[in-house]
Amino acid sequence: MGTVADTSEPLSLQECKVRASLLLKALAADDSAKASRAAERLRVLPGFASLSLGEVLARRDSIQRKHALAVIAREQGHATWSDLKQALEARDAPRVDFERLLSRTGGTYLNRWFTSYEEAAASLREFGGYLFPFREQFFICEPGLLGLLGLDPADPDWAKAGPDWLAPRDAQAHARLEQRLLQRCREIPTHPTRKSPMSSPDANASRARRSDLKREYKENPPEMGVFAVRNHANGKVLVGSALNVPGMLNRIRFELTMNMPRIPALLEDWKRHGAEKFTFEVLDVLEPPKEPGVDLNEELRVLENLWLDRLKPYGDAGYNAPPK
Repeated sequence: MGTVADTSEPLSLQECKVRASLLLKALAADDSAKASRAAERLRVLPGFASLSLGEVLARRDSIQRKHALAVIAREQGHATWSDLKQALEARDAPRVDFERLLSRTGGTYLNRWFTSYEEAAASLREFGGYLFPFREQFFICEPGLLGLLGLDPADPDWAKAGPDWLAPRDAQAHARLEQRLLQRCREIPTHPTRKSPMSSPDANASRARRSDLKREYKENPPEMGVFAVRNHANGKVLVGSALNVPGMLNRIRFELTMNMPRIPALLEDWKRHGAEKFTFEVLDVLEPPKEPGVDLNEELRVLENLWLDRLKPYGDAGYNAPPK
């Protein structure tokens, strides 16, 4: 019997090609035992099955790379190399075309972009959001973008699958979310000449669209100010400030739903008393300054300190760290 490659772990397309090269190298080796093992593996192919081991070795100068690739395909459970290649490409390719989806969402939401998955995953753990792939890169979006992608951030499947699209905690919940996005992809018209939203043939229209979105954002910016998360079961409150208050409240709600312990005491009470005992409120709004050069972060700190002094959300009264 031939030596069959270990298939306990799925191989990548590149790994299969490497194994084919190693097979050819072993077949040409001066080590007779190694060459014989390689020749035996070739007998899995119909064209070599009727040949003896010696006959295969005698013909090794005529054996080509295509034969070695066919052997690897057989060992991986496929009739031909073409079948294996097609299966691996389908498996490894992102099933959801996020580039296509983002081409229809515009620039309303400012996402965080990363060149490596490790960086993206670290940012996800620290700052929250939802992590998705995009070509060879990765981005983390706010909950609001999910609505534009055709998903509801309050969908229970998110709590099961988790916020990392590439490392879902529940395969079935992830599959249901994937089907919704695939349907969304099918609803987006296909433009044969469009390569990507960044290389559109209609560059002028694309620039005009971006300008419109920037203008809309400037005319209708998200609320800046101070917020509170109140626990009505025990009266405790969390006070904070943000340049985008709705986005921050969505992030905190998402972190609590996903059991992220960024604020351990708050999460503990959330699990003890239940989500229905909590409200998410805007305490004060910082109006956009009319004069240039204003330090918005400093303005927010002043406004937040006023509310911290008023509510004193420390110890038994709240979830904020006591002032130093």
